[in-house]
Amino acid sequence: MEIERIALPGVGVSYSFVTGDGTRLGVICHPNGARDVVLYDRDDPTDVRAAATLSPLAAHHVADLLAATSVIDLVPEDGPDVDAVTVARVPVPAGSDHDGRPLGSLRTDAAVVAILRDGRPVIRPDARWVLRYGDTLVAVGTRDAIDQLGRAVTGYVSGGVTTRQG
Repeated sequence: MEIERIALPGVGVSYSFVTGDGTRLGVICHPNGARDVVLYDRDDPTDVRAAATLSPLAAHHVADLLAATSVIDLVPEDGPDVDAVTVARVPVPAGSDHDGRPLGSLRTDAAVVAILRDGRPVIRPDARWVLRYGDTLVAVGTRDAIDQLGRAVTGYVSGGVTTRQG
């Protein structure tokens, strides 16, 4: 795919491309972090048919959706025993309130036993470990504790937590 980049003085930078079905899409990046998603007319590629403005946080969430990340989904393997110990992977999504904050700022009964960062595990991270977008927390606890951790990190009730009970 070829992406066209055009500087827009006083506005930002426009990036546009043509999809496989011939639709021309664009993203205008403003200096304040806002993004305009633009759909161009098929007959006149300079004419905007529709546009939507996204805040920096909304742009991060849309990017996560397009990359198919940070959806939490509890999947018990051995039945509905809620009191059983559960192991879960909890991704830190873009826009998380805990991105840039220490692990110790999480208030949860789940124990974070490892953090996966850039494909490498950090075993037994201490409370000062600073979380960042893209990290995956490996946690142990009851299902309720894992749910609480997922809500704290992602803001969602359920959805990319992978669990194993036993």
